[in-house]
Amino acid sequence: MDMDSAWEKIKKSVREGAAISMEKIEEYSKIGKLKVEEFATKKKIERNFVDIGERAFDLTTDGKSSEIAQDLSIKKCVENVKAHKEELETIEKKIKAVLEEAKKSKSRHENIDDASGV
Repeated sequence: MDMDSAWEKIKKSVREGAAISMEKIEEYSKIGKLKVEEFATKKKIERNFVDIGERAFDLTTDGKSSEIAQDLSIKKCVENVKAHKEELETIEKKIKAVLEEAKKSKSRHENIDDASGV
């Protein structure tokens, strides 16, 4: 085997490795950002549940427990929770899409490696 040929194979492998590394960094970056969004959304849901509990407690201690379901503050919190849960579903779908794309990319790289014998 000639040195130039060996050197070219090494350079090609390094380039391919760097490209794969960049793809992984991008993938993890996207997932990380989505996980932060997911966490923030879960915190918003949690805060609304706390607000519902506090308001229900206040109404109950004031002898107005029959008004809980009609209370505007509680209704607004319930609407917020529903909206945030929809947002969570969207985020989870985005995470799955990123992971699926990563699987496809990995499969493509494996097929290229198999074909080139690297």
